[in-house]
Amino acid sequence: MNYSDVTVITVTYESIGLAEALADTLRRFERVIVIDNASQDGTADALAARLPRARLIRNTVNTGFGRANNLAMEEVGTRYALLLNPDCDIDHEALGYLLDTAERFPEAAIVAPQGWRDEECVQPSYRHAFYERRAKLPYQIPDATCSAKWLHGCCLLVRVEAFRKFGGFDERFFLYYEDDDLCLRALTAGYGCLLEPRAQVLHLGGASSKPSWRTDFFKQFHFFRSRRLIIGKYLGKAAAWRYSIKTALAAPLAVLFYTLLLRRKLALKWLAWGCSSWLKPFN
Repeated sequence: MNYSDVTVITVTYESIGLAEALADTLRRFERVIVIDNASQDGTADALAARLPRARLIRNTVNTGFGRANNLAMEEVGTRYALLLNPDCDIDHEALGYLLDTAERFPEAAIVAPQGWRDEECVQPSYRHAFYERRAKLPYQIPDATCSAKWLHGCCLLVRVEAFRKFGGFDERFFLYYEDDDLCLRALTAGYGCLLEPRAQVLHLGGASSKPSWRTDFFKQFHFFRSRRLIIGKYLGKAAAWRYSIKTALAAPLAVLFYTLLLRRKLALKWLAWGCSSWLKPFN
């Protein structure tokens, strides 16, 4: 397997707690690009010291996940790029399965592995489109390569030529739903999106940045904004406005309710959603 035909890209932000484990993962690969979104905790310096052969890009501002990946992709000269979250671990065997699938299915633009939270907890790694209503069933790992309308964005092998043809990430998605949009636009452009269950990775989930109330508020704020954006993009502006109005009306009561119950995390979520709902939607 020609692993030199793959460039591994990782976007970091305030990820100092993962620096050692991330460096151990990235050392396995010949071509690596780390793009840091203006971390203030020493993430970039720590990775520069541990990965002297990697290409390190230091953004002066936090550009968001999609924009950072697009910037890194401009530096890629290989046929494939592996977009890897800093809290995700992949080995050569798993990458080999992804590459094998990409070679067997040249019409596929994106191939994803099956993720695990730990040795016993499976991570849902593929599903239908976000707007398709389906019966909620327990997640099952497929027994063979399968197509999907959404692949979990923690680890994606992308065909570089296809990625550039359909335009990469929509940079309006600062955080969240960028993987939904990427897959849907790849499908619209005539490419396939595949899950390869033979390839298995460990993804801690939610560990890319140091947790704090500020981080939680920031994430929930952008979750709502991205949710509203993708609703407007695929279901129309009227649907996006209805979502905003319903949230803006419900948020004050939800914040008060969860505060009285001392459910601070839920109160913070609704506060962030409420604040985000008053912003002007994206065009």
